Amino acid sequence: MLAYACDPEGSGEHWLGWGWAEQAARFCDVQLITTPKSRAAIERHSARLGITPHFVEIPRVLRWLSERLGSAGAWWRKIAWAKHAARLATRLHRNQPLALIHQTTFHSFRVPFYAASIGVPSVWGPIAGGEHTPPGFDEFLGAVAGAERARTRQNCLWLRWPRLQRALREASILFVSNHTTLDFLPAACRIKSIVVPPNALRPSDLPATHNDRPESGTLTLLYVGNCVATRSIPLVLRALAKPGLENCTLTVVGKGPALDCWVREAKALHLNCRVRFAGQVTRDELPALYAAADALVFPALRDAGGSALIEAMSLGVPVVCLDWAGPGEMVDINSGVKIPVTSPEQVIADFATTFARLRDDPAWRKQLAKRAVERVHAQFTWEAKARLLETTYARLLVQ
Repeated sequence: MLAYACDPEGSGEHWLGWGWAEQAARFCDVQLITTPKSRAAIERHSARLGITPHFVEIPRVLRWLSERLGSAGAWWRKIAWAKHAARLATRLHRNQPLALIHQTTFHSFRVPFYAASIGVPSVWGPIAGGEHTPPGFDEFLGAVAGAERARTRQNCLWLRWPRLQRALREASILFVSNHTTLDFLPAACRIKSIVVPPNALRPSDLPATHNDRPESGTLTLLYVGNCVATRSIPLVLRALAKPGLENCTLTVVGKGPALDCWVREAKALHLNCRVRFAGQVTRDELPALYAAADALVFPALRDAGGSALIEAMSLGVPVVCLDWAGPGEMVDINSGVKIPVTSPEQVIADFATTFARLRDDPAWRKQLAKRAVERVHAQFTWEAKARLLETTYARLLVQ
């Protein structure tokens, strides 16, 4: 198992990189190839699970050069690491034949799966990166609209790289984070792809009790996450400014470059008394915020996932999001509300209609909450990921 991002005591993608290895170790002998960044923690936890860790660092001169190239250098550093990791995997295979190879992180198609060339069954992913902002929403992206268009063009060029195309061909199975990325990849990939949202909760993250808000005739909405333009909170603000939603409130938790713009938008719409910007909060403060919420809003125009979505769902807080990329994959029609991405005007109108129904139909809201909890336990626990790995690996190894 190759995992560039991997830390059993970390968070985000680094925790996910470790999580896949931990689950595979339940039924496989795992040789884990990763970076030495979290070596002490990896060695400590690997000993407990019987994982054999191997640490690969790129040559110092390559790291020095990449650090001087900014964000582009970060990508080339990951690619250089993937090459060196594949060489180590080849040596391991010569010494003791490997049954299967799986590259898990980074969760991006931009880092080719070089080790797929070794000649054994292979799994690549979950990979993301094909997400893009839908046309017609530039107004809500502000200063980053040009950068978003450039990113899409860069991804299209990246996909033409022969070495990347080869890796896509050679991988036996692709785990793809969402259908937006799947549609972006070459059509030949689809027959061997499985859509697998990467997010998962640890057992300690699963709550013992779930949100059961009393009926009050009001609607309390919550947003948790980075405040970046692609999360497009102004779509929600404009919906809340519609007539008839005066008893709906929103709390925005997080910080980031778009926050000042969102504050100005709320002020311009005269929502100051109904929208609270709480800033960054501690993990210990989040449960009380979720407990006070009737629904989580997550209007991302480009996102591969969103840990706040499964946190909210696990607590019985239904999600209202756009039916687009990662969030649209994580929520289904029984566990939340997915707003079709048509035009900004229609999206705003649909948000407003949804908020009114959530406020006026507590029975529906409770049904969504119940189904949200069930969906998390069925799809977004590490137990579920372990079942997926075991089934997938068995399918490859019996061929």
